Amino acid sequence: MTPEIELRVQAFRRALELAAGERASEPVPFAWHKELGAFPLGCCELASQALVKYLKDHDKTLFPYVIAMQWNEDADIHGHVIVALDGEYIDLTLDQFEEYKDWVVAEPIESCGQISSLLRKVRHLKGSITTRKVTLDVIPHEGHILYGWLKATADNLLAASEQDGKHSRMPQLISTDILPQYRAGAEVDSSDAATQVTEKKKRKTMTHVGIITECYQPREVRLRATATQWVSECGLRFRKTTGAAVGSGVWSANRLDLKSIREIQSED
Repeated sequence: MTPEIELRVQAFRRALELAAGERASEPVPFAWHKELGAFPLGCCELASQALVKYLKDHDKTLFPYVIAMQWNEDADIHGHVIVALDGEYIDLTLDQFEEYKDWVVAEPIESCGQISSLLRKVRHLKGSITTRKVTLDVIPHEGHILYGWLKATADNLLAASEQDGKHSRMPQLISTDILPQYRAGAEVDSSDAATQVTEKKKRKTMTHVGIITECYQPREVRLRATATQWVSECGLRFRKTTGAAVGSGVWSANRLDLKSIREIQSED
């Protein structure tokens, strides 16, 4: 993740915090107080969908994914929504859960981080992991109005940081400290084993490209192969035999076109 994208993610999270807190009485955020009042609790899809649109609005070349998971545990149905971008997970609302103290700016896919551990748990419990269509329709009423306020607020935060000459960090309102285990290639001190992973997996190289269908819309993604599955850059897994998404039913809207797979050619 580039420093610019990292700052945009942080600014958007802060805009959500302001909408739920210090600026909640303003006309626009007040109209969505029911949806945002307990932020980050219960706001994962709203936050993720709006963040994806925000990132794409500022850079049309980006291809972030909205990833939804659902699982059963202790007789209850649980769900969560996150974002994947260029081999990393973003979770604006992970801190809504008691067992997690902070949200995640960037965590490498298939690492030993918190989100990867959560996804492994979902798979272990036979839950589902799918991509979702990018839409503001998940925001009740006229969601584009709330999104416009969040976008303008985040942009203003970024502009303020530039005026202060702090291009590498946000204003004091936003913490830019990212836990070491969420940075690609970071070394983790073994003495901190109680709170950090002791060994970090290297990000695996994507060797192929192929077309996946998500919500009935085709998209080309990078892939790597395991013995029985194709793993996409957004962390989704597909069976080599059928192309069906792992953990989904036969008629899943998320599939990999096996005939479209081709090896990435070296530029040498």
